Amino acid sequence: MQPEHSTAQTPAPTRFEEVLTELSRQGSFQAAILATSDGLPIATSPSSLDAQLTAAMVAMLRKVSKDARSELGMGELDEVSLYDRNRSRLVCRFFHVDQEELILALLVADGARYRRTSTQAIRHIQTMWAA
Repeated sequence: MQPEHSTAQTPAPTRFEEVLTELSRQGSFQAAILATSDGLPIATSPSSLDAQLTAAMVAMLRKVSKDARSELGMGELDEVSLYDRNRSRLVCRFFHVDQEELILALLVADGARYRRTSTQAIRHIQTMWAA
């Protein structure tokens, strides 16, 4: 099955690492990681990123966020962002594939847009996972 946005010049990514590399390139993100909700890394970009440590931190952030959401009576989480003093941020997008909850985490520079490109990547990951 061909992704809907593929072109003859740019072959569609076929592995999760390639999806993250393309996502990082399109959004000019410093890093991207795909992890399970338990903190197990699936893929990273760049590959030099400490995947296990990053995935564990992202999963811990998910747990704390879910606990806060529950206490405040909020609905299901879509994303959580942490900002540093320079306005760079860690954005964690939560989504499901089959029965598995996954996390797509991005290091986003100040002022960079991420929502559209990360949504496209999530859809691509969901399609690849189901294949």
